[in-house]
Amino acid sequence: MAHEPTGAGESEILAVSLRAYLSETGFSFTGLTGKEVTQCITRAVVQWVGASGWRCRTEAQMRYIDPPRLKDGGCLSYWSPSWSAYLDLRVVRKDGQPVAVEIDRADESTAVDKLRDEALRGRPALWIRWHGALRAELPAGVARLHLPTRSSKAPLRYSLAPVAGTEAITTGQAVTLEARADAQRRDQQRIADEKRAAARPQEPGPTRCY
Repeated sequence: MAHEPTGAGESEILAVSLRAYLSETGFSFTGLTGKEVTQCITRAVVQWVGASGWRCRTEAQMRYIDPPRLKDGGCLSYWSPSWSAYLDLRVVRKDGQPVAVEIDRADESTAVDKLRDEALRGRPALWIRWHGALRAELPAGVARLHLPTRSSKAPLRYSLAPVAGTEAITTGQAVTLEARADAQRRDQQRIADEKRAAARPQEPGPTRCY
């Protein structure tokens, strides 16, 4: 049966393509640390990118749509979100928009915010989540491929059975034209604000108590 894309459109199609590639190549691993799992999955995604005739950049810089705000953390003031952000992978294609890819073990990360903003810019956004429970909702335009790893204790190690092609893919709703237009307006406003800020004398940054 053909897979019919839903809300996330191209993001979901890419997730299906990646899942099929991992299934065809029998992707699996055994007894890896968390860091090793992320590296292993990253290598597999890079290989899928190459097999698709594309190229990719690791740790690709991106910018949030809304500017960071200076927050008071008691002894520590900090910017949230941070000024600099990086995608795990940015896939560059000749025949389409660049694709934002994040690879994570847990939901408690900045991946969702980064992928949300990339999707609002009209770019496909793919989240590869391995291990652990999944959040119920996804931002509009984002597709998530879940790789259900198993873990052992003492020492903590992770394993993944060969991908079977049935691993869950979930998606957010479609990005509306209104949401995209609003994001573009806010994005341009942030760029203008940054240019004005750069022209002013530098203000003190976050402070720390000692």
